[in-house]
Amino acid sequence: TAMSVVFGALAALLEHARSGTRAYLMTSLERGLQPYDMGASLQLQLSGELPPTMRALPFLNYHPVQCRDGVWLQLGNLLPHLLGNFFEVAGLRDAAPAEQPTNPLAWDAATLEGFRDAMLARMRERDSADWMRAFVANGGIVAHPYQTTQAALDDPDIVANGHVVEIADPFVGAVRQLGPLASFSQTPARPRAAFVDAARWPPQNRASQSADRIGRLPLTGVTVVEFATIIAAPLGTAFLADLGARVIKVETPEGDPFRGMGGGVGAQRVNGGKESIALDLKSPDARPIVRGLLERADIVVHNFRPGVPERLGIGYADARTANPEVVYVAANGYGALGPGAQRPSTHPIPGAALGGALWQFGGVPAAEFVDNPTLRETARRLLAANEVNPDPNTSMVIAAAAMIGLWAARRHGIGQALQTDMFGANAWANWDDFLAYGGKPERPMPDDGLHGLSALQRLYACSEGWVFFHVTTRSQWRQFAALADHDPDAPTSAALARTFARRSASDWTQLLLSAGIGCTQADARLPGEWYARRSRNMVEVEQPSLGVIKRHGPQVDFVGVPGALRAGPDKGQHSIAIARELGCAEHEIEALQSKGVLVAARRDA
Repeated sequence: TAMSVVFGALAALLEHARSGTRAYLMTSLERGLQPYDMGASLQLQLSGELPPTMRALPFLNYHPVQCRDGVWLQLGNLLPHLLGNFFEVAGLRDAAPAEQPTNPLAWDAATLEGFRDAMLARMRERDSADWMRAFVANGGIVAHPYQTTQAALDDPDIVANGHVVEIADPFVGAVRQLGPLASFSQTPARPRAAFVDAARWPPQNRASQSADRIGRLPLTGVTVVEFATIIAAPLGTAFLADLGARVIKVETPEGDPFRGMGGGVGAQRVNGGKESIALDLKSPDARPIVRGLLERADIVVHNFRPGVPERLGIGYADARTANPEVVYVAANGYGALGPGAQRPSTHPIPGAALGGALWQFGGVPAAEFVDNPTLRETARRLLAANEVNPDPNTSMVIAAAAMIGLWAARRHGIGQALQTDMFGANAWANWDDFLAYGGKPERPMPDDGLHGLSALQRLYACSEGWVFFHVTTRSQWRQFAALADHDPDAPTSAALARTFARRSASDWTQLLLSAGIGCTQADARLPGEWYARRSRNMVEVEQPSLGVIKRHGPQVDFVGVPGALRAGPDKGQHSIAIARELGCAEHEIEALQSKGVLVAARRDA
């Protein structure tokens, strides 16, 4: 929600600077949850079935594993070649079936579970540091140790990329804390202590209250060219599309791999409102089209590792030559400057590395060896705890950083390169503990049952179902005690457990919410089901292959401005139209298609 405010407000400021109009923006905590639904709501619409619950064991690509020294590693080998590299280095190649050896989803249950046991046993044969040296040396294996947020302050990639800075705070002295959202090559951020200069408050030059209201989406006329795959960067540019930007997704002739995962519902989520051109960037014949795209781009976003864009002709120098004021956003896993710059990263890695997963888990897992059933259950719980949404967290930071860069370009004529990464973004997602100073209290941890952080911020079992209860003020507590016939001098979890057991979860929710007291039924439905069936922010759109579907509304509404939300495109749906727009003659388009350089959806062909 905070990131939504950042990029929404910056978009409104840009439109105000252009036209003098003012905007009224609206977002909510509910909308802040939207990025975390990566396709469950669409899957429910299409099939009527929900995805597997967190009770299922991890799939092998994203499996947590314990090493000989007791340290747990998070694996993240999502794509087949990454998983194959892991099998090779771990000595597990022969344990995989000969048919579809890097597609565990195709294995039968007995083969899968036998391999899982073999993998868990093999990982216990070497210490974590030994395994990590082997994985890093390979260069194509995704893995990282689980660590706390406090430990992450000293992670070499975090430090090297400027995600932790030291400042002098007037109240607590020296503080190590969060660095900027991104690295800006021409307008670097300057973090300061958290206090307000009274002489400069309130700000001057406020917009006139008589100014006209904004009449169009604020990023109308802005073009974003995206060279990115899977989730983090594509979802970030989708937020810009919802603000009115034209987003052109450049994908390979085979398509973004995300289209082939989970029936493609996640791909619809991250590609909403975009145009798609399928182009072989490795072919010299694609260069004229790439050049035309860069010339039109106000913002370029990619998620390649350092060095790859330059080989493909889409590096910052290429983009800057085409448009000196371009905002060039690089968004990779570990950052560009640390030892992990060339390492691949996927969704669960920053969740494990930045402490969010261990907080949800309830602390660091015990280091001692346990029996195989307990080992399996610990792995299941760790991956479930790691759904602190590392990819969507990164998406929000990418969108906000891109808007900061666009402000500098439009208001001051400064084009520049921006560097964001999954580690830095998820440091922001753990902001409450990503700092260190003398006397800092420890991060509050969940209780032994993982029911909550305190008696007044906790899950409670009711006569039927569960509620989550949260009060923050004395007046709310007194009001609750009167409504619930609870002893006001007993704000303990044991006493509250007895009180909540007297009624059903739905009854408590209705009674307390109507009085403005924080209480909601916690086990009624999964988030995807709630969004598909109940959310007022879902809107109907037409998708070429799927027909009419409901998709999420924008993160930010501009009140009184008609929206223009669209579904995600099919692969190459706009290939020919974009090629024509860039000046390609019909015979050139046909030649590119015959060579497989340009691929169009059938309906576009």
